[in-house]
Order: sequence, then structure tokens, then C-alpha cells
Amino acid sequence: MDLPLNNDKPLIMHIDLNSCYAMIEQQANPLLRGKAVGVAAYDSPGGFIVASSYEAKRLGIKLMRVKEAKAIKPDIIILTPDPEKYFDAHKRFRNVLEKYTSEVIPKSIDEFVIDFKGSRAIQQGKSLNEIGQEIKQHLKDELGEYITVNIGIAPSRFLAKIAAGLDKPNGLDIITWQNLLNIYGQLDLIDLPGINTRYKARLNLAGIYTPLDFLQAPMPKLKNQVFKSIVGYYWYLRLRGYEVDSARFA
Repeated sequence: MDLPLNNDKPLIMHIDLNSCYAMIEQQANPLLRGKAVGVAAYDSPGGFIVASSYEAKRLGIKLMRVKEAKAIKPDIIILTPDPEKYFDAHKRFRNVLEKYTSEVIPKSIDEFVIDFKGSRAIQQGKSLNEIGQEIKQHLKDELGEYITVNIGIAPSRFLAKIAAGLDKPNGLDIITWQNLLNIYGQLDLIDLPGINTRYKARLNLAGIYTPLDFLQAPMPKLKNQVFKSIVGYYWYLRLRGYEVDSARFA
């Protein structure tokens, strides 16, 4: 019998700062707001852009050389990194989250996973949707009015990360067992965290072309044919909303 979808309450939040370095620079300098901005290790033509503003992303400027970005947008503003500024934002970001629970796990300078099981805020009767909206406002108060974040809420870290990517920028989405199939139906395999083009090709060879195909694949097929290891079993659980990634976030 197939394992049912996990119907636990969605108490895991994934939150990340939109276009982190570029947005922090735009917050610090109002003259940069609304403009295409790239943050690169070097501002020479061969320098590599590590973060771009949403204005730049909409033009197709993402991770690329400065010269490639300027071929798309000749007047793009290229800045070099200011680590002190970014780490200060990270600390203030974390301080806001820790007002709600001590279970705050940083994944990177701009990304956190928050476990709300046992949280004081939840015990006071607030929904995670309400808490998410509060966090958005508190971050603007703490980091600046130009700052936006993406928030995803789900029963597991994997699904919360998917939810956080659904409506960028400034999204807040919740995934539960009730809407999971609909969400998967809107995604490509490489939209799933942990699935890159190499893994997508491996899945395609096994006749798995969409996240729904992936979900419906029998566990023995994933374990013995596709991944040829226990990893296939982990994916079988992960896709159904069960937590198998907590150790990876410690």
C-alpha cells in the first residue's frame, strides 16, 4: 500500500531575503532602487555577478560575467561586495526570527529554516500565516522599508523551501497535503530542491518527467532502479511531505 501524504500541521517555515546582496545595497543607497544592479567579486568585464537585483533578473541577468550582463543592459550598476554590511543584516534578520522561537537554523547568510513546534507564538493562537506577515513587517522595521522576503510554510523543510519559491519576490505560501498535488502539477523537476539537470536526466530515463510522475513512482523503483541506494527511499518520503532533511540543516 502506498504511503499517504503527510497530513501534519504545517509548522516549518523557510524564509529567504530576496536578491540578498543587491537588495541590501539598494536599501543602503536609495539612488540604486528601481535600477538594474549586480554585485560581482570584481567590477572588471571578467568579474562574475553573484547577486543581481530583481530589476536585473527581469532582464535575464543572473549568475554571469559582468561583460555578459552589460551586453544585455549596458548601464547596469556593478558593485563589489561589502561583507560587513551583509553580515550585519544577517544578524538583525536572525534576531527578528528568534523573537518567535529558538529553533532558528541558518542555511546561509540570507536563508533560514524555522521550526514552530512548541513556539510561544503558536501557543498564543496565532497562525503561521499571521506570523509570516508579522515577520515581513518586523524585517522592514529592522532592515529597512525596501527589504522583502519570501516565506514558505509546510510540514517539512523540503516542502517549505518549495513554497518559499512559488511567488517571488515577497511571497508567502503554504503547502499542505490538501494542495500538494496541485503545486506539483505547476512545477518542473528542476524546481524541486536537490534535483539538478543531471538528476532530471536520470529520472527521465526511468520515465519520470514531472514532479507528479516522481510522486507516483513506486518506492522500489526509486530505490532500486533510479537512485540505486537508500536515497530513493528518502525521496519517496520527502515528496510526500515527511521530514527526512532535518539533520542536513543542523
